[in-house]
Amino acid sequence: MGNSIYLKCSFESSSNSSLGYVVAWSRLSPQGTKEELRQETTIQTSAFIELDGFNLRLGDKIYCSSSSFFLDSPDIRGASVESQEFFAGITLKPEVSAVSEDGRVYELVVESTVPVPCLEDSPSSKQCNLSLKLNTNSQDEGVLRADLSLSSCVVDLSRGPCRDGVCSQALIYFSPVTDFVRDGDRKTQISVKPIITQNFLWNGYSPQSVQITVKDVPSAYCYSFTDPHIITFDGRHYENYQIGTFVLYKSSFWPFEVHVRQWECGSLVHSASCACGFVARDGGDVIAFDMCNGEMGDTKPHLSVKKRDLSKSGIRITEAYQGRKVTMTFSSGAFVRADVFDWGMSLTLRAPSSDRNHTEGLCGTYDGQANNDFHSPGGATLENLHTFIAEWRLPPGASLFDISLSYHSTLNPRKYCNCQSEPRLSSPRTRSQSASSSDSTCSHHGNIQLPNVIPSLDVTAEYISSVELFKGEGNHRQQLPPGSSTPNTRAQDREARPHQRGFPRRTSKDEVSISARHQQRRGRRQPYHYISNPPYQSLSQSDLEGFTYFFPEDHEPQTHLDMSPTWPTPSGMAEQQARAQCLLAVANSSIALGCRRLLGEAVVSGAVDMCVTDLQLKDEQSWLSATLPLLENECERRLAEERRQEEEHQDVLALLKCPSLCNGNGQCSEWGCVCFPGFVSYDCSVLSDQISEITELEKEGVCDVRQGDCATIHVYGQGFKDSYELKCEFVKEKFVDGEWVLDDPQFVLATFLDVTALECQLPLEDRRVPAGLDLQELEMVTDRPLARWQIKVSNDGYSYSNAKILTLYDGACQICSLNTEVLCTLREKTCNIDGLCYSEGESNPSSPCLVCRPDSSKHTWSIAEKNEPPVLQSSPFNLQIFQGENFIYQLQARDPEGSAVLFTLESGPRDASLSPAGLLMWKATAETTETHTFKFTVTDDCNAETRSSVQ
Repeated sequence: MGNSIYLKCSFESSSNSSLGYVVAWSRLSPQGTKEELRQETTIQTSAFIELDGFNLRLGDKIYCSSSSFFLDSPDIRGASVESQEFFAGITLKPEVSAVSEDGRVYELVVESTVPVPCLEDSPSSKQCNLSLKLNTNSQDEGVLRADLSLSSCVVDLSRGPCRDGVCSQALIYFSPVTDFVRDGDRKTQISVKPIITQNFLWNGYSPQSVQITVKDVPSAYCYSFTDPHIITFDGRHYENYQIGTFVLYKSSFWPFEVHVRQWECGSLVHSASCACGFVARDGGDVIAFDMCNGEMGDTKPHLSVKKRDLSKSGIRITEAYQGRKVTMTFSSGAFVRADVFDWGMSLTLRAPSSDRNHTEGLCGTYDGQANNDFHSPGGATLENLHTFIAEWRLPPGASLFDISLSYHSTLNPRKYCNCQSEPRLSSPRTRSQSASSSDSTCSHHGNIQLPNVIPSLDVTAEYISSVELFKGEGNHRQQLPPGSSTPNTRAQDREARPHQRGFPRRTSKDEVSISARHQQRRGRRQPYHYISNPPYQSLSQSDLEGFTYFFPEDHEPQTHLDMSPTWPTPSGMAEQQARAQCLLAVANSSIALGCRRLLGEAVVSGAVDMCVTDLQLKDEQSWLSATLPLLENECERRLAEERRQEEEHQDVLALLKCPSLCNGNGQCSEWGCVCFPGFVSYDCSVLSDQISEITELEKEGVCDVRQGDCATIHVYGQGFKDSYELKCEFVKEKFVDGEWVLDDPQFVLATFLDVTALECQLPLEDRRVPAGLDLQELEMVTDRPLARWQIKVSNDGYSYSNAKILTLYDGACQICSLNTEVLCTLREKTCNIDGLCYSEGESNPSSPCLVCRPDSSKHTWSIAEKNEPPVLQSSPFNLQIFQGENFIYQLQARDPEGSAVLFTLESGPRDASLSPAGLLMWKATAETTETHTFKFTVTDDCNAETRSSVQ
């Protein structure tokens, strides 16, 4: 009945027509008692009542009852029979009311027991839709943010036939948010915002909300530091001194795994290994962060996207501490962080709660039981450490470094929507995180909230776009045989470029001794052709073609190393000395002291023990601080997990943002240390008292624009540092009133080559002649260089080196000599036309019949002395046309000098036309027996012409 809704009460009866019925309508009051609304008498077996919004409203629980009587004895009634409860309105029906924080997806059914309203002017069922706006409200949401996401914040209900008490139905999904916070079990209300419509019954109606309990499941971290010392997801400690490629972490729940490569590093007496690179696969995405393609101490990490799933990608790449921490975060919430050193990298891996009981590899099983972390790929528990490590070592060519696994992505990835109502944010960091996003956002990139404590720079766009693929590496290992071509050896779009935004070499006096001692080792880290009888010497070319690059450690047999080093070390260091030094460097570090309440003594003591072992194996002081990133990462983890107590740990937050509180040499900001002039590095610990010095420029500072590329200049000197602030200052010299004056400086980031060389890109230079320059001024310009730049270099953006002059000139017209300063003179027999210089006889690029003839004019083009006229191509057949038809013919001509030609019709029949390009057109109106002649000329740019005709 239009938009009016009536409820029907039906009851069964015999066919006796002498019966009447008393029908009573009631509803359940807010206090839980039944209130009778109306009573009526009828002889029908059904009764109706309108859902009018006054007596009966949406959200009411309604009942009807019926009793019968004989019409001739109305005072005698039978027993009353009551109906089942009928709920009028919309209900939310979740699949379950309690879920674990495991990333799984659950159904939420939205049903209406009454027809949804139609537009007033459109009774068509196509216009009968009701749009519901959902929101979520989680316990402690102001501090901890949302704990539940929906597949959509809007649900549309369409009118349909009512069956089994359901008139409209829609299905959406909800999923617990993986937030990496120890927040306990929290309750979330899913509710519908009050409906706004012109329909009186529905306007203002808000269905009853439902409550979902989200049970907290803690995430887990695995560490592989220095030698490496490995701490599994469940907290088991062990050492892996083997070299080669290993499965570090593999999920059986998601298509996710991480492979790591380990090379020998830094020990003269004992065998020890370090991670030098990893490859992570997340579904169809495969990303490598790798410095294994070279010699230890000589390479820097290269970040490359080996394979890309263009349909979806939730990868985020960030840098912190000027590139010393590089973190890849994936759609599941897993991340891999590399703390970069010159000897390799230490790795921190996070497994999301969805991977609990679903991990394997060297990081263990993540089931809360450390005793079964040593396991085989089949799941069997192993007792022997060497057997466990061997089970997860990959054979040559079988790792993600060399192969790409097939993966079929989902065509329609699920959406995860944050449908929070306006949050009441009490945490400063929560407020800053939420300021940049709206209250209701949807994403395909996973249902996670990433804690962000250490300030980082998002560099994802530098490596991942919709079309880019990076493959291959560019260091100095043994290259593949010439002519070989595999999918992993050649870049399809461009070569994998070095990760240049950081990773500065931590050069020290110890580095030289490490490198020298390193060459005395058994030889595995040397190029393989220097090794006597290595096991991989017999590899064939077909064997080598399966590798992205040759990694000799993969071909070394696994050995059971004697890992029982003794004290003192070869240099005479005793255990007590080593422990005292580690206590000072690690236990008394600013991060250990400042974060001790969160870390606890066990974590700090563990880092000290690692330090002592490193000193025993390496016998090098440079390893003293190698475990500090472990404390930084663990401190960040615990601070993020204790978000409720964040206000109590503002001092810890400052330490993570600004390591060592900038050592007193800078100011701590929201995004890290801002160093005072004279200091550099992420913690302002490096004194930049040695101002860089330029000794010379490439090509002695003189560059002929005709002979090479002058857009890039190499600068040579001393004291250059690989830092974010490394830049070149360019100041252009202008010639004004007979003297050179300086223009405003321009700054360009420099490319660090080594401490004695860097590369600078020149600012764009407009070489066109300024408007209004007369010929006399033009003559004077040619006696001066095209451009002169003063170049300075700065390591920190504050202090600049001495200046050197770069001179650009045009060798076709100028001769520049280098004495105390650059002097340029104009060559004889040259022209300067439109601000560009041309030598005698040089043709106009766009009109070859025009040439430079200085004797005729030095500033305008001259006609070539021997300019041949255009040559007309004769017709290969007789031209004929019938009366009334259109005659169309393309004339052909070419100019011997290559100039453009112009056709002109001199005479011909009436209405004939000839285009400048030689298209002859005419409509034949005369008798067909007549002969008509078309006379025309063909002219080149220099007015040399040829006259001809066609009949």
